[in-house]
Amino acid sequence: MDMNMHPMQKMLAVLMLAGWGIQAAAQTGGQVVRGSVTDQSSGRPLAGAAVQIERGAFAVRAETDTAGRFRLEGVPAGRLLLRTDKPGYASRIIPDLVVNAGKETVLELELEESVYSGEAITITAPRSRDLRAVSTREFTVEETQRFAAVYFDPARMAASYPGVVQAHDQANHLIVRGNSPNGILWRMEGVDIVNPNHLSNAGTFTDRLTQSGGGTIILSTQLLTNSTFSTGAFAPQYGNALAGVFDIHLRRGNNERTEFTGQASLIGIDLAAEGPLGAGSQASYLVNYRYSFTGILGLMGISFGGEKIAFQDLAFNLSLPTRKAGVFTLFGMGGNSSNLFTAPRADSLRTEEKDRFDIEFRSAVGVGGVTHRLLLGDKTVWRTVAAVSGIRSERSGDYVQDDGSVSPVEFDELTQAKLSLNSTLTHKFSARHSLAGGFFATRTFNDLLSTVRPLPGLDPLRTLAASRGAFWLVQPWVNWSWNLAPSLSLQAGLHSMLLTVNGSTALEPRASLDWRPGARQSLRLAYGLHSQQQLPGVYFSTILRSDGSSSQANLNLGLTRAHHFIASYTLSPAEQVRIKVEPYYQALFNVPVSARPGSTFSALNLVEGYVTDSLANTGTGRNYGVEVSVEKFLSRRFYYLLSGALFESRYTAQDGIERETRFSNGLALSATGGYEHEWRARSSGKHRVLGINLRALYSGGFREMPIDLDRSRLAQTTVYDEANGFTEQLPAYYRIDLRITWKRNLGRRTQSFGLDFQNLTNRQNIAFRRYDFLLDRVVERYQLGLIPLMNYRIEF
Repeated sequence: MDMNMHPMQKMLAVLMLAGWGIQAAAQTGGQVVRGSVTDQSSGRPLAGAAVQIERGAFAVRAETDTAGRFRLEGVPAGRLLLRTDKPGYASRIIPDLVVNAGKETVLELELEESVYSGEAITITAPRSRDLRAVSTREFTVEETQRFAAVYFDPARMAASYPGVVQAHDQANHLIVRGNSPNGILWRMEGVDIVNPNHLSNAGTFTDRLTQSGGGTIILSTQLLTNSTFSTGAFAPQYGNALAGVFDIHLRRGNNERTEFTGQASLIGIDLAAEGPLGAGSQASYLVNYRYSFTGILGLMGISFGGEKIAFQDLAFNLSLPTRKAGVFTLFGMGGNSSNLFTAPRADSLRTEEKDRFDIEFRSAVGVGGVTHRLLLGDKTVWRTVAAVSGIRSERSGDYVQDDGSVSPVEFDELTQAKLSLNSTLTHKFSARHSLAGGFFATRTFNDLLSTVRPLPGLDPLRTLAASRGAFWLVQPWVNWSWNLAPSLSLQAGLHSMLLTVNGSTALEPRASLDWRPGARQSLRLAYGLHSQQQLPGVYFSTILRSDGSSSQANLNLGLTRAHHFIASYTLSPAEQVRIKVEPYYQALFNVPVSARPGSTFSALNLVEGYVTDSLANTGTGRNYGVEVSVEKFLSRRFYYLLSGALFESRYTAQDGIERETRFSNGLALSATGGYEHEWRARSSGKHRVLGINLRALYSGGFREMPIDLDRSRLAQTTVYDEANGFTEQLPAYYRIDLRITWKRNLGRRTQSFGLDFQNLTNRQNIAFRRYDFLLDRVVERYQLGLIPLMNYRIEF
């Protein structure tokens, strides 16, 4: 889509004027909080559940009807406590529910049937989480809008969690417990999708394409509901991942009232609309469009350091309930991004190696799907999702000669499409027993090409990878939940995989045990065997033989596998405070390593690019450590999340020597916290909130191979001394982020202003070192310095 900035400016102005008009005519009688309450296991609506909201002396209460629906009116704007109770079910408490004047609050609450009365569980999100799952965190949309320097991206927010480190400030690639970002699985509405990120080459050493992560997630947080991020011993429904799982869900639009949201920031323009589809219908729509601020500047001829960066995306979610055939939803998203750099033609303007290249990156991503949810009686729910997703990315690098002519030196092209189907059946036998099972079937199409010219203008182009083909990944699974006693529960299941590209199979047992010796503490033990297929750039790499011929020798590589062992102890010493200690051990095997004798190459260290060696599944790896977090959920005006991880990440390649991996930085610390102060005018009902949020990140430096300067000069590019492995470590990384927010609830309008400072002290963190042939020396490349970011948001 080609847009100039003028229509967007007009649209934003219309939204702001409409909001002011609505506010001028609005009443100050409070907001509506409504929604539904269902059984967590069966999905059955729960009638007679009591839902109460309270704040100080204010309290309002309602009971759900036969359809499980409730409605609370006259609720004041601000943070309130919501409690849901029903005899025979564990109580659910949301201590920091946010109610804004500009939008109704619509909740989908789930209750867990209790094997005994009196159980109380505290959560911090509208959507019920499985508290028995280890290494799993449910992140809320409100947190992405509150945490400092997150930029409304849930992947960047995960850097506040224990054991999670952001690979580079420019991108949201995540390193989990010493694993490569390639070990992360992305799911949307329950099915596997392609990499859902703009600018997938951002923040990488070679500036080449990656398979997981990028500059920013395509989905705006306007569409998201609470989703989960898991870092180990995944539940049986998750497969084809070794490091982490992002399970993203979309929220339904308001099916009773039309509402709008407009947001403008240095990230871009963000416009959303939602409302009912037809009068009296329970159907709803939700749609959002974004255009990057850097793209707007590019249209004006302004670039950043010679780079023109732009992205835009459109996403939607349609909810279509029926009387007897269940609930259907149609969802989709699409976006494109680009990063264009034109080298200066005058020799006097060239200050680094990059100034010798014209570099062009373009990418387009799309996802579309349908879900169906059907209740089969009072005990069974059947859910099916079908989706198609695709990505096409291209990157080219052309060497600029002294006379201004150009020679192609690098070209990467990846077209990947996935047809995904997931069908799950859950049956609840009783409060003690439930069984869930289903399958995932994913058809993946790959069309990739990568070429390189080692010496610009002299050597012929060499093909690193070239292939076109398709294969199936089929993953059946089953999980049994058993409450053995009031304080003891067990989850046990199996996950299996069949990869048709070479017939690789896996059978993976999963189990977790949860013991609650008291109301304020729990002990959880978990084990899982996990497998992951190789990257397309590994399977389809082109290997040169000594006689000059080539072959694709890595097509028959098996799955990389890992045993996960996790123990987790949680203590709640006070209301809204949780202390968690989680030691873990991950033993990896069947890891692809180079077949060359004495080689130190292992696929565990890959982020981007393609391999040039024939590989074998004979490598191993170990990730082990302990994570500690202390969290106070937002109550009484403040919150904090203190996280720490002490760990080792090691691998063994063909040479048989155990070494530190590229990501073994040993220590990761984060401190996130904030304070909110509220004012409320009794006469007018106007409500104001000032928020101050801080985040401090510290981690040991990533590891690098030593650079062989003589060979680098000969090759005119960075050449490593691979025999020594990753023996050099970069200096420690740290930064401090600050976010200041100001929110006003005025009648039926909510306005928010925010100011972020990423890297408040302008710390110069080294990203990597490389040989620069223009300067003829090894240079250091730094991560981002101080970056201020303003944003304005209106809801009405």
